[in-house]
Parts: sequence; structure tokens; C-alpha cells
Amino acid sequence: MIGFEDLCFNCAVVLRPDKMRGDSLLNAASDNAMNGYQRIHRLLEGKPVDRIPVVPIFMAWSAEYAGFTYRRFQLDHRVMAECVLRTQERFGFDQISVISDPYRETHDYGARIEYRDHGVGKMIEPLMASPADVRKLRRMKIEETTRMLDRAKGVEPLARARKGELSILGWLEGPMAEFATLCTTEAALVFALTEPEFFNDACAVIVDNAIEWGRAQIEAGADMIGVGDAAASLLSPQLYRDLVLPWEKKLFSAIHAAGAPVRLHICGNVNHIVEDMAASGADAIDVDWMVDLPRTRRLIGPDIALFGQFDPSAVLRWGTPQAVAAHARKNIAEGGAKFGLMPGCEVPPQTPEANIEAFCPCEGCLIADALARPH
Repeated sequence: MIGFEDLCFNCAVVLRPDKMRGDSLLNAASDNAMNGYQRIHRLLEGKPVDRIPVVPIFMAWSAEYAGFTYRRFQLDHRVMAECVLRTQERFGFDQISVISDPYRETHDYGARIEYRDHGVGKMIEPLMASPADVRKLRRMKIEETTRMLDRAKGVEPLARARKGELSILGWLEGPMAEFATLCTTEAALVFALTEPEFFNDACAVIVDNAIEWGRAQIEAGADMIGVGDAAASLLSPQLYRDLVLPWEKKLFSAIHAAGAPVRLHICGNVNHIVEDMAASGADAIDVDWMVDLPRTRRLIGPDIALFGQFDPSAVLRWGTPQAVAAHARKNIAEGGAKFGLMPGCEVPPQTPEANIEAFCPCEGCLIADALARPH
């Protein structure tokens, strides 16, 4: 008898017949159509592409769509891979990823996490409450971890299914984001101001481990690494430059040396630090909906890709397909030549499928002409 694992977890993805392979609908119209992998990497290299890459972040929505709880999506790489592949097949976007939740690294450092069937989990108590607690952090090979090893294993079925066809995005928490998760965000902001040595001592371990764990994902088949450093948006420009930027530079340089470009994701309002973010060495920078996109393009210049940016809540979750299309067209017009389209952050659970169709290269797309603009 064929088991569920054999059927679903080895990339024999079961799809609704009327919704299969959305990516073929726009791409088949051109004899010179590129695939998602080619499209994204040519964009990063500054080469012409056949259309604008579409690069949304899916997590809980994918679990919901594929019929799994978010808890299972987070804790079982086979479930995550199935959900990711089904979602991509439905909407035809160009990059798939192993982003799932902010607690993978934190779990492996020893924090106790409560995972929930619906909604983001929570840390039961902070792992670090004072500078003395930095000794709780240790450097680990990927084989010594649990959840980061699970993430690296999650890359493998994605690579077996679509490597060379789609870009496969690995994922790491950035230095400020991980420090904030280990301490709580409020405590981390206080420590950044009053105990910078504590921050640096912690980041020496956090970044060394991130380099190790990023390499493991690249070896498993990821062709790009995303780094989420959300808490950095809460820092002043001076604190970001003095504390966080040097560690991001070290991490990104090591990822480049391992053979992958970097996508930096700092959600929230980064208008005050976006020019400094460009100095990190990131190849692509995600910009959330409240960021001034034309100003950002002027500040960082033409060489770094920008991915963004319409509001994932007010526009995507609660708006109409027509509203999504209007905002997406505006983003495309303002993003410059090196631009990839996405909501400013994760696609929220319960977002209507028609709203996602509106900006994705699939049946129901309302912006096919804008995506195909010459650039």
C-alpha cells in the first residue's frame, strides 16, 4: 500500500485540475520565456528578463491551503515542502522558500517554545535575561541542531522537485532579530543602548552559527539565502550602523563566499535606515508597504534589487483584486529596473485566492501587461 508520506512528501503533489501550473499561463505566451530561477538571477545580475519576478512570502497561508495546521508546517519539513510546492503550483510565482517562523534558531539555542495550530507560537521564557546569560549560547554544527537541521532537510525536496526551474530561498534570522527573540524585543532594545558588549558577544555566536546553517541550506540546494532582521527597524540609524550592520556584513559576505546571493528582509518602517541597509552587501532588499519606494530607489541606486511592497493586510487580505492590481501597478512603476513584486511581508492567512491571483502570473492575473513591461 502506498503511504501518505510516499504520496505527498516525495513531491508527487496532488493539485486541483483546474488550478495546475499557474506559471505556464503567462510564460507560455513567449517562445523566449524564462523560468523563475533564470528570471531572478538574471535580474540580480543586471541582465534583461522577460517579465518582473514575483516573489511573495507564504507561510501560514500555505499550510491552510494544503490542509495542514500551522504547527505541522513549522515542525515537519516534509509538510512544509508539500505546502510550499502546492502553493507555487497554484499561483506560479518565481521563488519558493523554507521560511516558516521566527523560532527555529531560538529553539536550537535551548529556549522553550509553545507551538500553536493557528498563529505564531510564543517563547515560554526568554533564554537571555542578562549579559551573563550569553554563556548559554554555543556554536553548533547543523547536525547538532533540531529545527535548523529540519529546515535544511526541507530544502532537499524543493530542490528535487524544482531546482533549476524556480529559485529556492533558504532562510536565517539576522543578528538583531535573533538577539531580540532570545531576550524579548523590549529587553534587546534596552541592551542595545546600555550593554552593547552583550549584543556583540551574543552576535559573535549567532552569526557564526548562521554562517554554518546557511551553508548547510546552500549545500542542500538553496540558491539564495533570505535573512530576516525585523527588530533592526526599531533602532536609530546610528545604532543600526554601529551595532547591526557590521554583523550583517560578516554574515552576507560568508553567504556570498558559499555561492549564494542574499535577500535582506527587515519588515516595518525602514525609511530611516534603508540607505544603510544597502551597505550591508545584500543583493536584494525587501521593502514593506510603509517605505517610500521612489525615495528608496534614489537612495540605494540602480544596482541593488528591491522587492515589494503593497500592504499585505489592508490591500491584500482585506482589499479587492482590483485594489491589489492597482497597488501592484504603482509599485512596478516606482521600483526601477531591478524590481521584484511581492506584498510588503507575508501573505496573511485567509487571504482570498482571487486577491493573490491578481498579482501572480497565473489564471486570474490582473497585471500581466505590467509584469511583462520591457526592462
